[in-house]
Amino acid sequence: MNQLSPARIMEVGMAFWPAKVLLSAVELGLFTTLSTSALTGAELQTALGLHPRANPDFFDTLVALRFLERDGDGTESRYRNTPETAMFLDKNSPQFMGGFLEMANARLYPFWGDLTEGLRTGKPQNEIKLTGAPVFAELYSKPERLEQFMDAMN
Repeated sequence: MNQLSPARIMEVGMAFWPAKVLLSAVELGLFTTLSTSALTGAELQTALGLHPRANPDFFDTLVALRFLERDGDGTESRYRNTPETAMFLDKNSPQFMGGFLEMANARLYPFWGDLTEGLRTGKPQNEIKLTGAPVFAELYSKPERLEQFMDAMN
C-alpha cells in the first residue's frame, strides 16, 4: 500500500522561502560582490551593509540551496559563487539574467502576494490596483521602474 505524505504539499506551499532568499541575494548584489574573490561572512556582511543577524544564516541558506559554495567551517569560512551563479547572476557576466529576477522581486512578488484578493474580487493585482494607471503607463511614469523593466526584458 502506498504511504501518503504531505512532503510535496509542504514543498510547494513553502516554495516562497527559497525563492525569496534567492531574490534578496540578487537584489543585494551578492553574486556580483563575490565575482572576484571568496569572502568570509563578516566581509560579506560589511560589503552588503547587512545586520550581523544575517551572518551566517543567510549565506549558509544559499549554500544549502546550491547558489553559493563554502570553503571551511566557522567564522573563517569563505563563500564563493557556484559556476551557475557566476555565469547568470553576476552583473559583470555577459550572460547576466538577474535583471529579470530583480523585476520579479520588485514588481511581481508583491502582486502575487495578493492572489487570493484577485481571485475573490476579479480585480487586477498589478500597478493599476495601486494607481489606477494601466501597467505600461505606470512603467513609463518612473524612469527607474522603466529601466528595471527594460533590464528584465534584456
